[in-house]
Amino acid sequence: MKLRNKVAVVTGAAGGMGSAIVRELDREGVKCILFSKSEDKTKKLINSLSSEGHTFYLADFRDTKEIEKVIKRILKDLNKIDLLFNVAGIGIYKGIEDITLKEWDDSISVNLTAPFLLTKGLIPLLKKSKDSVVVSIGSVLGTAPLDPNRIAYIVSKFGLRGLNLALSKDYERKIPRFCLITLGSTLTDFGPGELKDRLRKQKEGKKYFTPKWVAKKLIEIIKNDEVKDEITLFPTEQLK
Repeated sequence: MKLRNKVAVVTGAAGGMGSAIVRELDREGVKCILFSKSEDKTKKLINSLSSEGHTFYLADFRDTKEIEKVIKRILKDLNKIDLLFNVAGIGIYKGIEDITLKEWDDSISVNLTAPFLLTKGLIPLLKKSKDSVVVSIGSVLGTAPLDPNRIAYIVSKFGLRGLNLALSKDYERKIPRFCLITLGSTLTDFGPGELKDRLRKQKEGKKYFTPKWVAKKLIEIIKNDEVKDEITLFPTEQLK
């Protein structure tokens, strides 16, 4: 796919992963529509970009009514969408005995229901592009429950994987195409106190992706039309 002058919607745009993707898209000449719940961080990000024409919408993905409201605005404001990046996520790491119903609902809403609603709601605009792609950021924990006491996160990522693989089948040889990025450990502050812990483990020899590396890899995949229904990336890839 040739990216210049394409239109991309990026959720979680003010976060570590989302902002890295936005910066790479900006370098490629893509007009970015940013979703975030932080107005200050999003404005700061837009002001740091090299090109103009980027816009943003504020929404807290824990509230489905806010998501639906923003979808209606986008359908009114845009003529087409070429790329949808489902990046926004929440990491509540608790076991079933400790997690509250609200924490469970928030996890499912942000990690699974929001991508479902956005994809469903924006399909009309995605179908107006001749080569549109929906990219969702999954997790290795969405394929196997490798870490303990992350019940809501693991279930939501299993669901996201199922959603994307089902859509890939439903839209086989159609537009849009769907690509799930099953991602290994990444050096961000996602989750409770995770950045500090990851930096410590990195010093001890554990390998991590940087958000910038992941963003560049995603752009490479899209540009080279290597859009498969699922692509798995682990930090050892950086050594190749």
